[in-house]
Amino acid sequence: MACDATARLYDVDEDSVVFKRLDKTAKYDQGTVTFRARKGALIDLDKLHESIWATRLSGGTRSGVICLEVSAEGTVFQSGDKTILKIDGTDQYFVLVSDVRAKPEDAKAGAFKALLQAVAGGQENVSITGFVDGWVGRWPGVLARPAARQPRLMVTRFQAVKQEEK
Repeated sequence: MACDATARLYDVDEDSVVFKRLDKTAKYDQGTVTFRARKGALIDLDKLHESIWATRLSGGTRSGVICLEVSAEGTVFQSGDKTILKIDGTDQYFVLVSDVRAKPEDAKAGAFKALLQAVAGGQENVSITGFVDGWVGRWPGVLARPAARQPRLMVTRFQAVKQEEK
């Protein structure tokens, strides 16, 4: 169902949505859904939330989500005590943090500190991968909560993006 909901988004190529079973149990209940935005498009977390809500996952189901991992490119800056990633070409942004509840058991912290050092050294343009806070639990409960207005992203890796690559 989550695969179908993701494929309905206008900014996701249907052929890019893949479900990979984790083979942790004999049940068909654990896996990873992977997808990417169409070239030149962005995946809006509000639309993803809305699209999954429109499926039966918003009702009685025993399935859930452990985490939502995203990669985004943009400009990092400090705003008060917050570190912000503003997504290129949009008004969307993430509040960058060192840890969130919604992550796999084997997620490693530490990249946030290195990112702060890179930003202090003048690096602003980056590509960041991390886990979005709030995307954890059984689907009905996850989907009953509105999408965060200031989504928090646990930084797991980043790399500098040269200005001419943009």
